[in-house]
Amino acid sequence: MDHSIAPDYGGIVPPGRVLIVDDDDDVRALHQDAMERHGYEVVAVGGGAEALAFLDRDVPSIVLLDLHMDDGNGWEVLGAVRGHPRFANTRVVVITGSMAPVSPPTKVLRKPFKFAALLAALDQKVAS
Repeated sequence: MDHSIAPDYGGIVPPGRVLIVDDDDDVRALHQDAMERHGYEVVAVGGGAEALAFLDRDVPSIVLLDLHMDDGNGWEVLGAVRGHPRFANTRVVVITGSMAPVSPPTKVLRKPFKFAALLAALDQKVAS
């Protein structure tokens, strides 16, 4: 890729690093590819333990989080992000097939969804 020419992201400047947490390899790769194509820097992990390890050393701008995973559940990751002041500016979008309620300000997208819905959710979070 020629880095001398800035990519056109439709006038939107990506707000930073995105942490994608999903134990489904295909879903995780799909989300990572889509976010990178829209200019986001992405770190993708396959479970709750990896996510918590990442969060111990970094503060992402956005977390895309599956709630139900094999090695640990997303509720613990969500609690870690929502329960610590250093993540006060981190936006969380839960991506799940579960109908479990999630408290605001966390946005929830129920699977399946279109990528445009995710971008809209991120825009809403920026606007709020």
